[in-house]
Amino acid sequence: MFTAAYLALSLVLLPPTEIRPDQVEHVSLPCVQTGASADDADTAGALNQQLATKMRGYMNPYNTSCARVIVETVQRSGLNDRAAAIAIATVIVESSIANLDGGLGDSVGLFQQRASWGSFEQRTDPVWATGRFLAVMRQFYPNDSWNNVAIGEVAAVVQRPAAKYRHRYGVEVGDAVKIVNELWTQNGKWPPSSEESGGR
Repeated sequence: MFTAAYLALSLVLLPPTEIRPDQVEHVSLPCVQTGASADDADTAGALNQQLATKMRGYMNPYNTSCARVIVETVQRSGLNDRAAAIAIATVIVESSIANLDGGLGDSVGLFQQRASWGSFEQRTDPVWATGRFLAVMRQFYPNDSWNNVAIGEVAAVVQRPAAKYRHRYGVEVGDAVKIVNELWTQNGKWPPSSEESGGR
């Protein structure tokens, strides 16, 4: 488990509550029961050349498989690639795109959802956790109004961190868009302009 003592020690040198990619290797649950695919390995290699922030050089077949599950879940839900970018920006910040078996307090899974969100089994099921994240997003932003709000802001509203940490989701928007672009067929309106994404 990702124990509180381990996190307390590791976070001395890191922003509070930020889980770094090099911390998650031994505390991650599978995102795909059959394991990562050769396509995931190829995509990880391509992404490591593109990404600019937290995940640069840290994409691997495992976390790429996790990102793929999130994107596919968004697609099955009927939402667009902007919704996928919101979800991916969130999991970059919350778990470094790893399905964690623990976290701060009772947080677990890709989105580090608290016990009030669902059972341990639900929150560590990437499909369920993504669906729950999207459902909460739509509660906060009915009638697809999240399409007209900065990606980083939507993520912060759903996750509800302390005010001084809200900006972290915006920092990861550019890389979230790149990850989604690798996993989703582009359309003419994607990616959003920097003004639309409101990432910075």
